[in-house]
Amino acid sequence: MMITRVVIRRASLCASVFALALLGACSTLGDAFKAPAQAVPNVDLSKAKWQKLSPVQPDANPLRVALIIRDEKIGATRVVLKAPPGFTLPAYWLTARGTYTVLKGTFVFETLDADGKPQKLVQAPGAFDLIAPNLIQRVATKAGDEGLLYITVYGEWAPNFADGAWTVPSRRAGS
Repeated sequence: MMITRVVIRRASLCASVFALALLGACSTLGDAFKAPAQAVPNVDLSKAKWQKLSPVQPDANPLRVALIIRDEKIGATRVVLKAPPGFTLPAYWLTARGTYTVLKGTFVFETLDADGKPQKLVQAPGAFDLIAPNLIQRVATKAGDEGLLYITVYGEWAPNFADGAWTVPSRRAGS
């Protein structure tokens, strides 16, 4: 009986040591597979021509966009969206797929989690993500600094807005 208890204790101790060693190894490997922080692209905005997003956008609405380049070889249009701090953009969608990178400020995207529950995705400078076609974008900037969002659309830059998007005053985003 005594020999059995000693063997069980040694086996238990060995299993614990092995589990801790394995946990430590996995933790170290996990760090090796973390994505590196994204560098913020250097986009020259010195000659940018800022314009309204839509002809029906009121002049008083401060939201602006600048066409950076149209790359005919890959069929992409690159723009920068500029929004003041603490500003909520009207909901919009693009019919073509694309990507975005946060250049400046902090953006809050309203998204859905894997279970379909609403959540907020906070994106700081360097954050990059894909945009599915026809995905309704609900975006706001956080208070503090203006937001610059670098968007690449694999097609024409042609944002779509719901009827009345510009008649409803934009509410200020929460910080």
